[in-house]
Amino acid sequence: MKELLKQMQILESEMDIAQQQSDYWMEEEHFDAEKSERFELEADEIYERLYRLFDQAADKIVSITSGQIEKSMARAMLHSRRSEVERIFA
Repeated sequence: MKELLKQMQILESEMDIAQQQSDYWMEEEHFDAEKSERFELEADEIYERLYRLFDQAADKIVSITSGQIEKSMARAMLHSRRSEVERIFA
């Protein structure tokens, strides 16, 4: 679980950088739609990988709690209370 949480942090950081690059190339002074689109596609691909990791982490929480926490609740915990989840699995 600890490794999943670490991978999620890394992907979130990579996605933020790709999104920032996409935004940068859309600004008037450096406008390049092709570069912006390339970074936007990269951010989308990272998001898909991140989504799969969230799904795996939610499944892991359900498994660890023997189903006492449902998958929808596990997802909500990962999104809104991540620091607490990280602290529990540290």
